[in-house]
Amino acid sequence: HNAGCIFKNPRGLSAGALIDRAGLKGTQIGGAVISEKHANFITTESGCTSADVKKLIDLIREKVREKFDVELELEIEIW
Repeated sequence: HNAGCIFKNPRGLSAGALIDRAGLKGTQIGGAVISEKHANFITTESGCTSADVKKLIDLIREKVREKFDVELELEIEIW
């Protein structure tokens, strides 16, 4: 129900910790949800689409950039 870590860890930082500290655990768009257990995982619920996951990825990047001035780089490959 997930693709593993979504973002690479920025130098000296933890992507999961940044997402967690941005208050995003549990955030949901459509059927895509930021895991409550590990914030660098996106889990899927019934009816999830790739567009849901992409929108959630974009939201995470935006919020982390706004709060910490850190650009998260994808670990996964979108094709």
